[in-house]
Amino acid sequence: MAERVLILSADKWAMPDEKTGEIRNGVSVWYVNDYREDTADAFGFKPTKISADPSLLDELRGAKLPAVFEADYGSRPGAQNKPTLTIVKLTKIASVNVFNVKAPAAQPA
Repeated sequence: MAERVLILSADKWAMPDEKTGEIRNGVSVWYVNDYREDTADAFGFKPTKISADPSLLDELRGAKLPAVFEADYGSRPGAQNKPTLTIVKLTKIASVNVFNVKAPAAQPA
């Protein structure tokens, strides 16, 4: 399953497993997509948080977020072994300069 998304941010995390003490790592990604139609009571884009495969961290870091991606999803066991969606592959479409901010000029040494 794949969809086009605007990824806003990514955060690496690490914490010990409550039962085994093993350190678990991951990446949390905040994104928006066009999943809903505007109504009189709800409109605009609502950010969604999802896990991403840790191997995608460098790709996200180098993408100059926010950026539009084609995101491919897979599933993994989550809480109580219920399936949880996870981003497993990203294809960058374009960076987005949301606030139309110009990059700072290089400073002479």
